[in-house]
Amino acid sequence: MSAARNPTVGVLGAGLAGLAAATHLSEAGYDVTVLEARDRVGGRVWSEALNTGHDFASIVERGAEFVLDGYDAMRELLDLTGLSLIETGMSYYVRALVETPEITTDDIAAAGQRAAELARTLPGAPSAEEVLRRLDLDERVVEALRARIEISTTVGTDKVTAAALNHIASFRQLPSWRVGGGNQGLPKALATRLGPAVRTGEAVQRVTQLDDGVAVYTAHSAAVFDAVIVALPLEIVRDRRTVQLPLPEWKQTVLDRVLQGHAAKLHLPLRSSAPTSATMSVKGRFWNWTAVDASGDVAPVLNGFMGSEAALQAAAVHEGPARWADAARAARPDLSFDTDLPGLVTDWSADPLARGAYSSHSPQVLAGDGDVLEQPVGNVYFAGEYTDADFTGLMEGAIRSGQRAAQRVVHQLTSTPTASRQAIG
Repeated sequence: MSAARNPTVGVLGAGLAGLAAATHLSEAGYDVTVLEARDRVGGRVWSEALNTGHDFASIVERGAEFVLDGYDAMRELLDLTGLSLIETGMSYYVRALVETPEITTDDIAAAGQRAAELARTLPGAPSAEEVLRRLDLDERVVEALRARIEISTTVGTDKVTAAALNHIASFRQLPSWRVGGGNQGLPKALATRLGPAVRTGEAVQRVTQLDDGVAVYTAHSAAVFDAVIVALPLEIVRDRRTVQLPLPEWKQTVLDRVLQGHAAKLHLPLRSSAPTSATMSVKGRFWNWTAVDASGDVAPVLNGFMGSEAALQAAAVHEGPARWADAARAARPDLSFDTDLPGLVTDWSADPLARGAYSSHSPQVLAGDGDVLEQPVGNVYFAGEYTDADFTGLMEGAIRSGQRAAQRVVHQLTSTPTASRQAIG
């Protein structure tokens, strides 16, 4: 009989979910291999330097940006890696309207509160749009609330559950943070701790259950692990043409009830810094902000986020930043834009390894779906922001889901002796 060895676990995806899982497993003494299709780690957490024409480059977030209250798991990983947060000086929750400045944030907050209360009285699982249509309020206020929901959930109000109002209705002036030097610093630091266990440029093509483990095939190699954690974006998980995963009907059915929204980011250089700010365009379904960066000053950049497929199509985001940039500049005449420098647009729906932004719940999502989304299929486990009921669509949700998947693997494998195994193929 072969001698027992450390259990082996393959982690598919080097985003925050996958790296959080791999970190937990590595610290538990497991032999971990992380396979990432991109040539970088971080997934939808992507920081990059933007040329603003100044003596320094500003680090912008092309993906996930704001760290909010309750991000306890993320803060623990930041402590582990020696990274720190910086306060942005503006609030993610409060956005002044550019088209109708006479409608205040308090007006929208009150409408959101009424909508959330109304949703709780309606039978079944209504959509957000069903609730909005029942509000007896100034239509401009209702439309502003509708825009806020569509921007934040990245899907239309007729598709997303009214439960989204519980988050959207928060308009308190709470602080917002970023990782100093860029949010991607966290996945980079976790990958550094894991060392050669993280292999970029390895696109997984197929995962197969075997009698004695799980086989993972890439374009370059094949290997068998005792367990595998699938930490890929929702659209990639449920598209069998991209990655063949063992998804029985009960798993596929629940996956299909979750929405993956559509969003893009925009960054425009400024000739000079401006005060911190946050504004929202109801018509364009985007919001913009200026914020403090790691230098302690407000970065000379206007940042933007646009949500929903209809908004991205109307702004022709797939063609580049021009139309959106013009709209953003028109919405902020108080800022001095450097039009000699190109704006930077990131269309996550066009990214072949994401095919969308982050997830939201449709009215068809059931109370126990979160457990089913994370439920393993044999020794194949699942993690990702789409599986987390409390922090759906957020960095914190990705991290927590990865840690839970790792804990499940440890629970399953910790007392099971494992014989030596060789790579296949």
